[in-house]
Amino acid sequence: MSDHSRPTSLRLALWVAFLCFGLAKGLLGQGTAAPQAGDAELQKCEERIASVQREILGRYETLLGELQEGFQKGADLEGAVAVRTERQRITREPVLSEQHLLAEPRSVRALQQQMITKQQELITTVVQESLPRLIEQKRALTIAGRLDEAVALRAAIERLQNSHLPLVRPDVATVIPAETLLQIYTANRARADQVYKGQRVTVRGILGGFRPDAADATRVAVYVTSPTGAGGWLECSFQAPDYLVREEKQFNATFITFVQKGNATPIRMQKGQTIEVRGVCEGWDELVRISKSELVR
Repeated sequence: MSDHSRPTSLRLALWVAFLCFGLAKGLLGQGTAAPQAGDAELQKCEERIASVQREILGRYETLLGELQEGFQKGADLEGAVAVRTERQRITREPVLSEQHLLAEPRSVRALQQQMITKQQELITTVVQESLPRLIEQKRALTIAGRLDEAVALRAAIERLQNSHLPLVRPDVATVIPAETLLQIYTANRARADQVYKGQRVTVRGILGGFRPDAADATRVAVYVTSPTGAGGWLECSFQAPDYLVREEKQFNATFITFVQKGNATPIRMQKGQTIEVRGVCEGWDELVRISKSELVR
């Protein structure tokens, strides 16, 4: 590494650290009160996304200028020209994405990757903060009978998700909070199915109760919800003889006892306790259903 590249690399690291701190602080400092209308909340979300993109692009241009200066001082003509070309591109086309990654110089590519990653992280935060309010507004519109407005808002939520929240199938070992899975299905069932339906997932939530299946004596449905109880329920099906599930009452408390095949020690859990269940997500049918369930000990 040349003498010119060392201070430049240090300045890059400091600039990126400063950028991350400044943007994160700005996002967290913004108000979270939900506006009266869904389109107002949507506009607010889009404005925050645009703000993130402008800020990232501004910092990116500044850092490119420093890189170009370093290449020029080091008499690296190819590097200086490549950086100048990229600066000219973002003036014409103020966008930074994976399709704009350069193969060389490597220092420019590394900077691009850093900035793209940080941009995606911050935009994801913005969208995830806005989704619960948008979903609640869609629900309120539906209850009020304003169905066309609810459909339009649902389409807007879908566009927001498709543009800024990539579809990533979770690893079975990744624990998904019940409220997260419920929110995803409430926002867009078809999109949620693309990620979760047919997949083995691990969910964590609050134990709400159980009910034997009237049509199948070997099957018991255990109900799990979010800590606040908002968003609905997950129905987790446990099947005999792998699991025997029964309800017990003791000292005015209600317990649900799970007896797993091959394990003589039963697990007794009180309603309201946190429970982790692993099973196959079957999608939405009045609620989110999970089959072939087992307790995660």
